[in-house]
Amino acid sequence: MAKVLLVRPEESRSRYDFQGVIENECLDLEWISAILKKHFHEVTVFDKQVESLSFKQFILNKQFDVFYGECRCFQEPFILEYAETFKEEFDGLVILGGIHAQACPHRLFKDYVDIVLSGYNYNDLPDIIKGKRDVFNLSYRAKQGWISNKKKAVDINDLPRPDRDYFYEHNDRYQYLDLEHAMWIRSSFSCPYRCSFCIRNTMNNKTYSRRNVYDLVDEIAENDNRNVYLVDDDFLFDEAYLETFIDEIRKRNISRRYICYGRADFIAGHEELMKQFAKIGLYYVLVGFEDIRNSRLEDYNKHNTVENNEKCIGICKRYGIRLMAMFILGLNFTGKDFRQLYSYIKKHDLKHVAVSIYTPELGISDGAEYITDDLTHFDYLHLVCRPEKLSVRSWYFHYYVLLIKLFLKAQKDGVYDFIDYGDYIRSFIRSIFSREQQDE
Repeated sequence: MAKVLLVRPEESRSRYDFQGVIENECLDLEWISAILKKHFHEVTVFDKQVESLSFKQFILNKQFDVFYGECRCFQEPFILEYAETFKEEFDGLVILGGIHAQACPHRLFKDYVDIVLSGYNYNDLPDIIKGKRDVFNLSYRAKQGWISNKKKAVDINDLPRPDRDYFYEHNDRYQYLDLEHAMWIRSSFSCPYRCSFCIRNTMNNKTYSRRNVYDLVDEIAENDNRNVYLVDDDFLFDEAYLETFIDEIRKRNISRRYICYGRADFIAGHEELMKQFAKIGLYYVLVGFEDIRNSRLEDYNKHNTVENNEKCIGICKRYGIRLMAMFILGLNFTGKDFRQLYSYIKKHDLKHVAVSIYTPELGISDGAEYITDDLTHFDYLHLVCRPEKLSVRSWYFHYYVLLIKLFLKAQKDGVYDFIDYGDYIRSFIRSIFSREQQDE
């Protein structure tokens, strides 16, 4: 039996960590915990998103044999720091995984890391801990250097129910906006679409794997949790699947509020289905509108249109579905583009809006020229490439003006009453004059 520490680092060490706004359950660590406990390992979870102690304070006077850490690109410096600290303190086995390990495993090849798991084959972890190295999706450090095995997709149906002990211990901290205690449930790996800006469709060896719908409903029914976040990269994909899901929820009289991702073209083409989904509890739908021009949607390989986006808006409003409209702020934006985007948001009375800075992801960047090597800036809140038509400083100026206007609109609409608008707006104003936003 090994004492295993499962770690997820903080998302940011800056002001913009969205603490108290969006805090996500560590579902992958819960899958791993369930598997390891079944094999009689002692498991401890450290999710810095909710833990108040520092990592060093947390491990003080404890003993661990194995470290498993997961991260996204912008969390790489944090997880490597924790991994190195663990190796120095315990000289135990260090395994790294997660989205970043699937996209850029080589970046995690350090002398204090022993294994990088670049897949969802968590069922192999008990054997890996015992010493087995002939495993798919595995890279390991050997005397002659790092060795990488073949990659293979995983069937999501092979995973067990997650061990949610940690979630229930801290469920007052996991939320999505105004929905507290938001439980994560996943029904698929990867994404069937191939938008050029998104790294999610490269996950699971670029293979889409969907879970049995009846098993999905079983898990929802088994957990008496009011708010359920269906965290598939696109839950609204298969019409028959969604019809069965809705029917089963209705037959079993399950009362929940749901959050999910979906595409505007699916919503636009399935109004009656969305109406029925709303009746069983669809609360938030997160939709990547990306842009307000068809030409840019084509550039993103979105296979969608502005017309579908606007049909989606109408359908969500008709059935009381809270639409989170997500837009990408392009490197080719001018001041006029920022102003037109805000006018579009105001014209269509979009109450919940998220804007992210276009970020060529490591692993699919296709030769992008970066202006920073600080991975914490790959959080969609910083420019990592030089703007095409504006200086860095001018681009940031328009960006923060847009954020201020969006926050003032949200305050007027009363949609985020649980956050301190003044604190955010003052921070945006300070950022306009920050040295960080100066041109190099």
